[in-house]
Amino acid sequence: MLYDNAGDYFEKDQEIHFMSYVVLARKYRPQSFSDVYSQEHIVRIFKNAIESDRLGQAYLFTGSRGVGKTSVARILAKSINCEQALSISPCNKCANCLDITQSVSPDVIEIDGASNTGVDDVRLLQKELLYATSQSRYKIIIIDEVHMLSKNAFNALLKTLEEPPDKVLFIFATTEPHKVLPTIISRCQRFDFKKIPVDMIVKRLKEISQIEKVNIEEEALYLIAKKADGGMRDALSLMDQVISYGLELITSKDVHQIFGLIDFDVYNAFMSSIANKNPSEVIQLFLKMSDNGIDIQEFINNYLEYLRQFLFVKLGIVPAEISKALLAAMQELVKDFTEDEIIYILNYLIEAKNNLRTSASPEVLAELTFIKLAKISEMKSLKAILDTIATNKLTYSEIPAPKAAESAVIEQSFPPTPISDDKNTVEKEQLYSNLTEDILTLHWDKLISQIKEEYPVSANYFSAAKLKNIHNNHIYFILSSEVAYKKLTLEKDKHEDIFSKHFHMRVLLSFEYVQEAAPKPTKNVTFEEIQKESPALAKFIELTDSRIRQD
Repeated sequence: MLYDNAGDYFEKDQEIHFMSYVVLARKYRPQSFSDVYSQEHIVRIFKNAIESDRLGQAYLFTGSRGVGKTSVARILAKSINCEQALSISPCNKCANCLDITQSVSPDVIEIDGASNTGVDDVRLLQKELLYATSQSRYKIIIIDEVHMLSKNAFNALLKTLEEPPDKVLFIFATTEPHKVLPTIISRCQRFDFKKIPVDMIVKRLKEISQIEKVNIEEEALYLIAKKADGGMRDALSLMDQVISYGLELITSKDVHQIFGLIDFDVYNAFMSSIANKNPSEVIQLFLKMSDNGIDIQEFINNYLEYLRQFLFVKLGIVPAEISKALLAAMQELVKDFTEDEIIYILNYLIEAKNNLRTSASPEVLAELTFIKLAKISEMKSLKAILDTIATNKLTYSEIPAPKAAESAVIEQSFPPTPISDDKNTVEKEQLYSNLTEDILTLHWDKLISQIKEEYPVSANYFSAAKLKNIHNNHIYFILSSEVAYKKLTLEKDKHEDIFSKHFHMRVLLSFEYVQEAAPKPTKNVTFEEIQKESPALAKFIELTDSRIRQD
């Protein structure tokens, strides 16, 4: 059995060839710093560190999957150990570079943290570090998913990490840095890898599709890039799957069908029906979508993402993750909506998404939600009124005037309402033209409760206050406490506002401080005085031989 330069093998005495396929994620893995996408801040630091020979002893790479953590670790290892020179551009041809690329270098040890979690694994590693490098400048230890190490394994690694042997360099990679011990992080230089933007992934996929001679629409590439969620490796894996579909031209509809995605044309149709205030059409679209077996939760999740981009377009922001064709359709459709209407739709869908999890009839709940969306202008107006009432911000000018048919004679702005005989019953929506003591008594408990919500101390002072008079909607209180008088006088405007809102009229308050008179001292009476005032009581004292106690 012989191997060719590409790693494929064939039988010497047979005409049958077996060509092993290399997936795109491996075939187009970055082999130098120039191949790394969207991590310029990290690449620049390493280039400067290599050129100035200021390499650290330990590095921690964090970030989501498929953003280049392990690839950068290998490129750094090749740059350090390349036989040509210590360079930011490894040759990728020497034995060291090839061994590192194929993960067979004796001096670059790659460890899977998920399967080597114990103290014994760390001890074996420490023994390995005692041996010098065989053919490289540095011995490099790359531990992937380092957060999977146990706490004891981390602690066993601490001393070696703080004072490693000469020419030893650690590189840790993890997707969950919060699980790494702070003592480990403090001994490393940390690099946070960011997600790769959609437009950068699309650019790379275009390059690969040209090399692989794959005919695919640009909008389809955008869908793949968006589904990859910032990971280049995920994007290449998805691209592999799409290429295997075996079509001469891969369209966006093909990608939707392969991954079960919902075409944005569906959401455009929904928004058009909502703009036309057509509930029937909205429900028909929803039922058609449901009949196709699309999950309701997934549909709403995608709808929320669509609306996010829709709102951006309304605000004049061009989202990078949507294609030019979709952007043009959104820009035309967004003219029929205000910013508030888009936000209301978002809020309704978020509320529906949360309720669907516990609903016994998710289809009915979803249908009702979409009917509401088709009547968004009506729902918005009703919600504004309810919010105004709930916050007690309804002013006199906002109260609708009574119709002529409802009242024979209207002499004042607020028609007088008879007071209920039951003092414990407070009628809602009562409007008065003139405030009296009886009306104030009827509403007193409710007023105290309202004041207590914001001013609990003042509410106690009001409870202890005495009513002096009410004249022309001006209430006069008497207070026997100087502290209460100063407190209520200081907050008079705020309390007047509470009284005015409660009675739907302008109410003024005045407070008067009246110090209570001190009780007169009790005078001790003599027996002679008792005889003069009450002879009978004096006779009783003599007969019973009682004594008068002098306090």
